[in-house]
Amino acid sequence: MMHAYLLLDSHQIEGLHAQLYALAPTATPHSLYLMTQYAAMAAFGPVVVGVERDSQLANTFYANWQEKAGIWLESDAAEADLIAHLRSLIHVQLDGDVSAFFRFYDPVITRLWLHDLPVVERDRLMGPVRVIRLPEADGNTLLISQQNPDQPTARYAPTPWLRLSAHTLEHLGQAQRSQFLQHLVDHVQRYFPQCLHDLHPRQQQAWALACQASAARQGYSAEDEVMLWASLFATYGQDFPQGEGQEIYRTLLAERGVTPRQRLDRVLDELTLRAIPREPAQ
Repeated sequence: MMHAYLLLDSHQIEGLHAQLYALAPTATPHSLYLMTQYAAMAAFGPVVVGVERDSQLANTFYANWQEKAGIWLESDAAEADLIAHLRSLIHVQLDGDVSAFFRFYDPVITRLWLHDLPVVERDRLMGPVRVIRLPEADGNTLLISQQNPDQPTARYAPTPWLRLSAHTLEHLGQAQRSQFLQHLVDHVQRYFPQCLHDLHPRQQQAWALACQASAARQGYSAEDEVMLWASLFATYGQDFPQGEGQEIYRTLLAERGVTPRQRLDRVLDELTLRAIPREPAQ
């Protein structure tokens, strides 16, 4: 019998375990980093959880997570075998016998990695996974289906069994970065169109790169964080937060005892307060 699962990115979904408990209290999430040498990072790694079609969890995935924070997959194998195979893919071996994390659960990476592979190779890599469903830009669903289901289940080992050339990994990363920059450009065109007015596409990409670099200097690199940072960059430009009159922002960004996301939220609150017209003094 075919069962559906979500493979979700804890780093992209704030409070993932709490959300899963609220959306599907009887479901059992499985962290792929547990029982590996990366167990200490389990709170930021990928999580597998069973999902019922048309459930509250499924609807939340479609509405909020499927674009960047995980993939929908289906399998008729035993759950333990599915989890074992997915766990074996969390890292890869590169040229020179260097190991690296592999974010195969990012829908952009999944598409680039599997979609155009020869059938025999793709089937072997999918193991007990029979179907992967990915969103298309036009609202349709791309199905990556296994043609030959009798494939062995791989097992995690400290030395990765999967090898990728550095060129392949760079290709995957570059494509992901390019898509992210286009998402940022689209976001800015929608909410801050004056920033990109009269700029040709290459200049728009340069603006987005500068915005991303500005966020990274303050420790913000996740896509949702950079999207939020864009409002600050659009308002104050490349000098932010070092410009004149921006002392309060520098103070908030340097605040101790709070998380980076809390600092960013407080900076955005300050931006909102400054945008509210004030009543003239009587």
